[in-house]
Amino acid sequence: MQSLKQKLANISWKKLLAGVLTLGLIGALVSAIIIKNSKPTGIPVKIAQAEVQHIQDNVFATGRVRLVEKQEFYSYEETTVKKINVNPGEIVHKDQVLGLLDAGDLEDKLSNAKSNYAIQQSNLENALNPRPEEIAQLRADYNKAGADYQNAKKKYERIKQLYDQDAVSVQELETAELELIAKETEYNNADARLKIKESGPTGPELASFNAQVEQARVQMELAERQLARTTLTAEMDGVVISVEVAEGDHIDPGTRLITIGNTDKVEVTAGVSEADSGRLKTGQQVKVTAAALPDREYTGVLHSVSPGALVQTGNQGSQIEVPVIVRITGNCEGLRTGYTVDLTITTVDVENALVVPYEAVIEKDGKHKVYMVKNDIAREKTVEIGLNTELYTEIKSGLQKGDTVVVSPDKSLMDGARVSEVKNVPTAGGTT
Repeated sequence: MQSLKQKLANISWKKLLAGVLTLGLIGALVSAIIIKNSKPTGIPVKIAQAEVQHIQDNVFATGRVRLVEKQEFYSYEETTVKKINVNPGEIVHKDQVLGLLDAGDLEDKLSNAKSNYAIQQSNLENALNPRPEEIAQLRADYNKAGADYQNAKKKYERIKQLYDQDAVSVQELETAELELIAKETEYNNADARLKIKESGPTGPELASFNAQVEQARVQMELAERQLARTTLTAEMDGVVISVEVAEGDHIDPGTRLITIGNTDKVEVTAGVSEADSGRLKTGQQVKVTAAALPDREYTGVLHSVSPGALVQTGNQGSQIEVPVIVRITGNCEGLRTGYTVDLTITTVDVENALVVPYEAVIEKDGKHKVYMVKNDIAREKTVEIGLNTELYTEIKSGLQKGDTVVVSPDKSLMDGARVSEVKNVPTAGGTT
């Protein structure tokens, strides 16, 4: 049996051994920490991973709704509204009479124009196809003029002989000469009239007849249009959009009277800022919303983009805009003409795009580059980019899904530099 002294010695030795082991372990941990902290930590950077997303690029604008198909009635003369047959909101049909204006003397003008047109046509017809009795009369006139001319010629020759013999005065000779000239002129005119009737009018004469007929026709058609404008007749099926005059109103030329249109077909006219206009192409999809219809969203397509730009002046000064037209392609119920609407024009839509935050891509030596991080080392890499949006840049080649890149790399960052990630920094999407 051990003595008390031996037991106390054994216990002290065990405690001493445990203490030594504990101190050794603590020393090893401290050494490891010192060694770790003595390694370089690298340049602090924010990083992100290349990922596949559905991305869009949109252009925003504000426009106004108008009808694609409409008919507007205006006054062309100073007159009076005689009758209005419709009210706003009524359905109308093609050829329906919507109202009447006072015609004044337009009916008399049309009657006179028709008569003049008939006369000119008759003159042309007679010139081209003369009646036999007309030719006979002209031939008789020609023969008589010929006989009168021969008699005048003989008379002149006789008086000339007498004058040479001093038997008559110079005044008698001059009178005979003038009579001869007159009869010769009558004879030549009668000959010309007969030839025209027998052979028809020559090129210039025929052109003159045709011009007179054409002028009369134009005057008649103008009178017809002027009279027709006093009857307001629908040229299409539709709905009465507005009635801007009342019966008995005295109106000036150019006054708008009635507007009808097809409310099933509407479009939006808008202006897109100069900076965004380069991304527009016809056929792009458009979302349309209206403050008056907060629970509705309409679909459309970019129908046209103007080849020119306009300077628009507003409360915020002047800016250059490119006019565009958006056609509503779906149901447009409730979307009234004149409404102000907001447009979201999708210029690019990529379903599965490999993207990185747009701040990760830099331009260097004329190429697009990123710093890809692997094992805490940043490597400069050339990439081919595609779409740029407000948050992301599409990578067409040079990276793969899951690759880590430096976001907003500092200009001092070099290829092969050691980096360390900065935690809890918001990314381009707004998350940490």
